[in-house]
Amino acid sequence: MRYDFRRLARAACGSVLALALVGGVAHAQTNTPTVQCARPNVIYVAGSSAIRPFLGVVAQLLAKEATPYSIVYQSQGSCTGVKAIFSTDASQRVIKDIPASGSKVANYAILFNADGSAQECFLAQEGNVVDVGVSDVFASTCDYTIPANVQISDYEGPIQPMTFVVPAASSQRSISAEAAYMVFGTGGNQGAAAPWTDQNLYFVRNSSSGTQQMLARAIGVPADKWWGVDRGGSDGVRRNMKVLLDTETAEKALGIISTDIADEERSNLRILAFQATGQSCGFLPDSTPFAKDKVNVRDGHYPIWGPVHFYTRTEAGLPSAAAAALVSRFAAARLDKELLDVVIQKHLVPKCAMRVKRTSEMGSLSPYSTDSRCGCYFDLVANGASSCKPCAGPADCPSSTPACNYGYCEAL
Repeated sequence: MRYDFRRLARAACGSVLALALVGGVAHAQTNTPTVQCARPNVIYVAGSSAIRPFLGVVAQLLAKEATPYSIVYQSQGSCTGVKAIFSTDASQRVIKDIPASGSKVANYAILFNADGSAQECFLAQEGNVVDVGVSDVFASTCDYTIPANVQISDYEGPIQPMTFVVPAASSQRSISAEAAYMVFGTGGNQGAAAPWTDQNLYFVRNSSSGTQQMLARAIGVPADKWWGVDRGGSDGVRRNMKVLLDTETAEKALGIISTDIADEERSNLRILAFQATGQSCGFLPDSTPFAKDKVNVRDGHYPIWGPVHFYTRTEAGLPSAAAAALVSRFAAARLDKELLDVVIQKHLVPKCAMRVKRTSEMGSLSPYSTDSRCGCYFDLVANGASSCKPCAGPADCPSSTPACNYGYCEAL
């Protein structure tokens, strides 16, 4: 039997379909360092690539504190970040220099300077203990639980959507969970599932990737059982897909990537509307293919998302001074405006702009509210305009939206 994925991936919902018809990363640090990472008051961070764009901003904020801290970060994947905090093996809770070896590129740690700039640095020969592990997914997704007699806290940061993408030359606009299952779970039904019939053109990651782990739960294919070619990182997916300009090849290509990268490549890559099991049609993360408002993420219609997690070991419920300097920046109910701006500009969603929440990977949704809402300001930064009433203080706001947050009247 030959399957046509253009039938399986039903039409996207509402304006997504109408506009589609009209419209016809993680970088490995390969430079050999010239400086040492070690210095007074360092926060050692490991894990997901998603956090890198924000660390430069946080470094500038930390440099202004009475006790200034520097950030040293090594990107190795979400589950590696989890392992660095949860593992009972002390040797797994350190980061070390990773020089080039054969075909494997180097991956050195990077030091964020007080002005937000970054440079490669040498770690200690025996490695440096990780203060904060960063992950796109819950620790349980990486098969880790808190060890006995150990305290670990999860400080949640911004919301990160994950997406299926195709090259711009592809005609595809949407994909269903069932279609994605057949592609990545059975290898395109052994080559008989149009149009994605060539597993060499499946641009995937690996089971340590938060992107693949989250999408795995969305389509019901274990993250370590996917068909396709591991491109080594988000940047590898982007770099290899964007050059597929031949229509015939592009039509067969399908990849996975987070929105912080996909949104930067809209002229080269197209995000597919996703139809989850039980949905009657597919949804984009945004209201239209041209918007960046993440409306369908914020209200739960687009389901593939989760918070960025900052894991750290604690004593009596409190993190170390070094870990606290970082995690408190993201876990605060009201984010520093500079940090809020970069979260939005990098196409993630601050929790204060969300209207739903979940407490497990791809788990059920429940309403979310906070007295520090920032949905109006999110719209301004993301799309250049907000329909909300501007304000200088609560006295400027009506009873229906009494809170003045980030210059706009918001509901409590």
